[in-house]
Amino acid sequence: MFKRAGIGILLLTLGVTAQASPLREQYRQAEQALKQNNTEHYRQLRAGLNEYPLVPYLDYRYLADRLSSLSSQDVTGFINRYPDSQLADRLERQYLFRLAREQRWRDFLALYPELPNSTELQCAHYRAKWATGEQAEALKGAEQLWNYGRSRPNACDPLFDIWKAKGGQTDEQIWQRMLLAYENGQSGLIKYLTGLLSKNAGPDGELLMALDNNPAVLAERDRFGSSKRHSDAIAVALARLADKDPALTMELYSGFKRKPGLSSAQQAEIERSLARRLMYNRTHEYRRWLDTRLPEVGSDALFELRARLAIWEQDWEHLIGWIDRLPAEEQNSSRWQYWRGRALEQTGKPEQAATAFAKAAAEREYYGFLAAQHSQRPYALNRKAPPPAPEWRTAVKNWPALLRVEEWLALGNKSAARSEWYHLLSKVDEQEKLALGSLALERGWHDKSILASIRAKAWDQLDLRFPVVYRDIFRKQAARLKLDEPILFAIARQESAFYEEARSPVGAGGLMQLMPATAKETARKHNISDYRRSSDVYVPGINVQLGSSYFSELLARYNGNRIAAIAAYNAGPGRIDRWLSGSGSRPLDVWVENIPYRETRGYVQNVLAYSVVYQEMLGQQHHFLKASELNHVY
Repeated sequence: MFKRAGIGILLLTLGVTAQASPLREQYRQAEQALKQNNTEHYRQLRAGLNEYPLVPYLDYRYLADRLSSLSSQDVTGFINRYPDSQLADRLERQYLFRLAREQRWRDFLALYPELPNSTELQCAHYRAKWATGEQAEALKGAEQLWNYGRSRPNACDPLFDIWKAKGGQTDEQIWQRMLLAYENGQSGLIKYLTGLLSKNAGPDGELLMALDNNPAVLAERDRFGSSKRHSDAIAVALARLADKDPALTMELYSGFKRKPGLSSAQQAEIERSLARRLMYNRTHEYRRWLDTRLPEVGSDALFELRARLAIWEQDWEHLIGWIDRLPAEEQNSSRWQYWRGRALEQTGKPEQAATAFAKAAAEREYYGFLAAQHSQRPYALNRKAPPPAPEWRTAVKNWPALLRVEEWLALGNKSAARSEWYHLLSKVDEQEKLALGSLALERGWHDKSILASIRAKAWDQLDLRFPVVYRDIFRKQAARLKLDEPILFAIARQESAFYEEARSPVGAGGLMQLMPATAKETARKHNISDYRRSSDVYVPGINVQLGSSYFSELLARYNGNRIAAIAAYNAGPGRIDRWLSGSGSRPLDVWVENIPYRETRGYVQNVLAYSVVYQEMLGQQHHFLKASELNHVY
């Protein structure tokens, strides 16, 4: 069935491509005419392009180049012509900035009466409200924008000037923003705000600046009085010092606590900061204080951290008590049902443990698979069949953006196609997202089927979420390097969601996300001659060669242990070596639960779970952890 549908789609695609080809050249010529400012020639070319999918980009460029002379009618006309296009939003935003610069406030509100997302445009929005008579709303908005712990754009200054002239920006409002800036580590903003304080309040600002530079100034107790501002400064400084020097904080806090000034809320925040650092440090010092105060001042996040500390120390007797303090939804998650089972099992309650493991094993993820293997239950894949893909002609009628996605892909611009897809998904409901996901899967747009399933939160749609992509490449590399094929798929799925041009903020690129230096060194070590330049990591065949070869190196480094190798693929082998050397020989599940970086912890868990899913997708027998991995001490 799918093969016949695929052939039909292919023929239709070829037909569309054949039609688009002559228009592509005309589109290119029109673009060139625009660049050369040959308006007459551009208009001649544009006249025959109405059926070309990418014509909105041409119209947008024409209007954007003439932004200073556009009318509101020009902009609304474009928006009405292409309501499904991200370019409509982009042009509207640019025009709003122009209206704000020209202080055309009625036109501004007429075009966009809602509060924009951009901070600059929000400031313009409230200036427009002020200018059109809605002054109370304008002043309220100004105060809300002002009360923020980071710098605001210069475009907000006129709004703040209006607010100040009407009695805003008092010493107390300045001070509250200084406290927010302190908590956000914004030293420059603290200094700037200190300069805005009145002469009487100036010394308070200077004290906060001194504490920002060095919280240990708290030891100079004669500098602190009993005023509320001094109590505020002491509270935020102690909370910060707790993260750097919990022992000194304990000493200073006990002294300040005996004096009047610190509110109960401030004391609780200081104690939460102390508790957090003591647990991160895994220190036994102050443990009695921690376990006495945490039930009084703790948050859900801190109770989770305390439970993880109990797991690290394999304190099974007390672990259940900390789990019981988590929200009910968290307690019922596969993660905490697994750890409840472990604790019950270790404390001699096998029947209750079996019940907890059974609940955990019903879920398709790391803890569910861990519980299933531990209690010898089948793995719960919970795979649902995707809905049928809509017929292409019907789909493009309902969602014209699909033609733009298709044409960008035909032109090799995957980034533009992905941007269009993102925008389309933001405009449709959950069922439409699923239909689009099925359509993407049928057409081989695998990264887009994944995006659709994520946006729809369709976690059981395994065909959409875990497509089998570049099978020949992965199979060849797995065979060549004697690697497990599903684990390679799992790494690529976690790293890039099969978007070939994925690039991380730190510069890793391609399907398996390799840093340039790693790619170059791996190519040298493994004689991968196809790799000649850094951009080659975006070629799937080369990228998978590099990524799988690098992973094989890590496996060899850790004697075939996938857990350590997967962690090293994400965080680097240097960090993993340090974590392993300091872990004191712990079981696998305890070690993974306490990987210091949340990102790496989730990465290891996801890749291991995804490997089971890919066993399902590849038609292989299901297995999770090897006996050697389970029995190894970490």
